[in-house]
Amino acid sequence: MTFPTRLRRRASGSPVRSTVALAVAAIATLTTVVGTGGTAHADTTIYFDEAGDAPTISLIGDSTLSGVRWYDEYGDLERYNFVFDAESCRRTVERSCWSREDIRAETALVTMQRLSGQLGEVMVVMSGYNDPGYSFASSVDTIVAEAKRQGIPQVIWLTLRTAKVSYEEPTHLANANVYREDNRILYEKADEYGDYLQVADWSTHAADQSGWFEYDGVHLTTDGVDAVTTYIADRVDEALVGERLTAEYPAWVLLESGDSGNVVISAQEALIEAGVSIDGGADGVYGAATAAAVETFQRDNELVVTGTIDDATAAVLGVHTPDPATDTTQPATEPATVASEPAAGASEPAAGASEPAAGAAPLAGETAQDPPTPVAANDAALGGEGDGGGLPRSVTVPVLSLGALALAVFLRRRQVVARRARARRQPGARRPVTA
Repeated sequence: MTFPTRLRRRASGSPVRSTVALAVAAIATLTTVVGTGGTAHADTTIYFDEAGDAPTISLIGDSTLSGVRWYDEYGDLERYNFVFDAESCRRTVERSCWSREDIRAETALVTMQRLSGQLGEVMVVMSGYNDPGYSFASSVDTIVAEAKRQGIPQVIWLTLRTAKVSYEEPTHLANANVYREDNRILYEKADEYGDYLQVADWSTHAADQSGWFEYDGVHLTTDGVDAVTTYIADRVDEALVGERLTAEYPAWVLLESGDSGNVVISAQEALIEAGVSIDGGADGVYGAATAAAVETFQRDNELVVTGTIDDATAAVLGVHTPDPATDTTQPATEPATVASEPAAGASEPAAGASEPAAGAAPLAGETAQDPPTPVAANDAALGGEGDGGGLPRSVTVPVLSLGALALAVFLRRRQVVARRARARRQPGARRPVTA
């Protein structure tokens, strides 16, 4: 460790000052590495009022929408006057996780409350990718209740992308399997709230468009920014003229080895009811035993044998109601997250995504801005409070500071011992008297 020149000079003074100097330098170094945490809210609200007499809309989202701001490309959204606020690691209602720029974003709920009275005729929500699955349903209820309290006429919520998605919520509480379940919840809530909550199926619309996303499958490239702004503007157009956005027959999402969750349980129970046994029963994990059972069912029902549950297989199983206007004999175009299939007889692991999110350089003029992906490893290393990764910062920094002080005392002690040893070796130095 190299100390600043000023501190090196002071270290040659008294023992107390030397120790303090070493401690200060060590603590400063640790503080630089660990950080002390940032503010809970970055100034990320964008206002656009150059659309003349067009209606005002609002958009609130997490990092999957933040790319629009990072690239500063609002595209067809500029058909409307709008208020835009999207930030990395944002959660819908629960406290947000720590982002790479070392802040906790406001939740979607708090952002709505801060912007109360400014959210316009339609509020578009693109949030949920950082939400634990267990809280998503209640979070949707909370957002809808707040929108009604503020008198916002309509809410549009975009489904979460599940195709080719490796992104995982930083504390590992959500991945593509959870996002599939979240989408099911959105449709249930749309039925509950009628046309007040409209579901825009971004997941199906973007299923085959890998070029719109970074390699984690959810964060936008420049092409993705253009696509999502056009998609949202078109859905707002439809909503404002009274069209229904929520699909009467939601698209089926392909199930395959590595998937897990309630939808897998439903499929396994349907297989068992159809007389096809599954080693391990309906455990909610799509592994080798489930794939083998699906193949048996497909052969018995003269379906294409793939070992995966496409929309045709799901329809015959009775776990999916296809749109009568579409051809249900073809496999679904939206595959779920793929994980390595375990060997036959092995335990069936749940799917999990481990890829860190890819990023793009921040725009000029933005301070310490995130690339368009939060990275879980960074959050765990920083040990953010309440984010499930490491010790709280309020504990980490004091502990490391005490450790630095102890190190400084140890180094000072070695310095004193070395000086005494040199003094004893000098000619004329006092020697201990021996008998």
